[in-house]
Amino acid sequence: MNNKSRSFESDRQVSGNEILKAESDGLRSSIALELKDDSPTFSNDAAQILKFHGVYTQDDRDKRSTLRKNGSELAHMCMVRAAIPGGRLTPEQYLALDELASDLAGESLRITTRQGIQFHFVSKGDLKPVIKAVNDALLTTYAGCGDVVRNVTACTAPRSDGLDLQMAEIADQISARYKPASSAYFEIWSDGDRIEQAEADPIYGTTYLPRKFKIGIATTDDNCVDLMSHDLGVVLDPARVGQVGIVVGGGLGKGHADPGSLARLAEPLCTVRTEHLLQTIDIVLSIQRDYGDRSDRSRARLKYLIESHGIEWFRREAEARSNVPFMEFDSVKFSDSPSHLGLNLSAPSRPYYGLKLPSGRIKDTSQVALRTALRGVVHDFRPLISLTAKEDLVLFGLELEQLEKLRQRLDSDGVQLSESLSPLTRDSFACPALPTCGLALAESERILPTLTKEIDHELKLHALSDSEISLRMTGCPNGCARPYLAEIGIVGRSKRSYDVYLGANRKGTRLGTLYAADVAFDILRESLAGPLRLYSETRLSGEGFGDFCHRIGVQELTKRYAPAPRRTRKTEPSKSGQS
Repeated sequence: MNNKSRSFESDRQVSGNEILKAESDGLRSSIALELKDDSPTFSNDAAQILKFHGVYTQDDRDKRSTLRKNGSELAHMCMVRAAIPGGRLTPEQYLALDELASDLAGESLRITTRQGIQFHFVSKGDLKPVIKAVNDALLTTYAGCGDVVRNVTACTAPRSDGLDLQMAEIADQISARYKPASSAYFEIWSDGDRIEQAEADPIYGTTYLPRKFKIGIATTDDNCVDLMSHDLGVVLDPARVGQVGIVVGGGLGKGHADPGSLARLAEPLCTVRTEHLLQTIDIVLSIQRDYGDRSDRSRARLKYLIESHGIEWFRREAEARSNVPFMEFDSVKFSDSPSHLGLNLSAPSRPYYGLKLPSGRIKDTSQVALRTALRGVVHDFRPLISLTAKEDLVLFGLELEQLEKLRQRLDSDGVQLSESLSPLTRDSFACPALPTCGLALAESERILPTLTKEIDHELKLHALSDSEISLRMTGCPNGCARPYLAEIGIVGRSKRSYDVYLGANRKGTRLGTLYAADVAFDILRESLAGPLRLYSETRLSGEGFGDFCHRIGVQELTKRYAPAPRRTRKTEPSKSGQS
């Protein structure tokens, strides 16, 4: 990579995280020493560097208030994230991760919106055996978090043209190329010997990237990974063999109290020959490394650099650093963003079954032994597995007859099959939020089933039960479940309230607009009644709910139906019942 990093120290003071990274001794910090002490948690400095190793320090927030009131130590724990490029697992790998959950990680696996798997409620003392078990399954947690290229997403559901295999190969190549070069990970978690290396990482330099960097891969006929929300997206067009399009500058995280923060869709940068893809990614990373904001982490993502300088400036800078010929890439058009649920025979020789999971959570409950059932079918049928970016499972690699038997087995084990669920439930998911996420302002995963049931009742009132409407929920505005790209986006604002976004399209190419702010959970259904009724009465033929809201205008819907913010609701009448 062309490493001509400018000096940020000469421009303005860098953030504390930049100093931590520079002084971390190649991502080692004091992690190894602190693993040996008796403290239930890590120092703040070590906790920041732990993220590069795929570990977040957390505490059980259900217990936080009581423990603090009693003057007791918080219920410290860790979250460990396995990075799985394209979300593909062998049955052996899945069973190894399932066994790990039983032994050391809270009896559950959590599929992420980036096709990884998270283990929650891991104690500090169990970190080394957990990470060793992940490594023994030929997987890794390295760069699952941190200011580097994160897990690479790609739709790897089987296709008749084999593009899923090409995307899986590209995801593996990108993942391998952009792991940090430091041997710290292997020294700490596998008791390996220190390997002396150059002071600076050959790609990232001494302070890595200003913030996390997300890369996704999609085809023009399948945008299930929401490609435009990524820092960099790779677009494969089945009609243009040997070429890939590159989009840059997407990202959804923002803050309620920060009016300058923004959710942003990526923009087209260029088209390149497939063999030049990695070199082009090198160039994009080098620009973000050299020009990304290192003084203010809230403005450090690539989207802010492109928003402030413009895509034309970015393209000129990329061309100046490159000897790769850039071809024009004017616009991105996706024809669909499928869920991949149910039995799919679109590639007759490669059938698959997509199983809807409750926001990616695989665990046994009093209602259904989901984890036990999945363990059984994976052990007995040995399917290949693809984790989706919508937190679901695709099971494939079997003959149709075997796939049918697998489906019947799940049904007999009490697992609710995808085809038996309402369209809204099939197209809804949430981030984990409470009690594990330190950023959560409100409930999300635990409360989504209640919300979908309420909205399903409302849909039934308006003869919309069969309508496909996407719903996503997060406990904070950082947007891990990509709510701003859902037709109904519910974003946690406070412990008791949410912001509601409407008007995104189902193809992942238009952001939703704020419809109602600070809505109490108890009236979320009521707040949507007016727009849903109007949709039922005046929609065009084949028009989706998001497209309808966009056509009518979300501001107009707000004027007609949005309730007053929760904090002023006692003094202002609700408008949700008006027509």
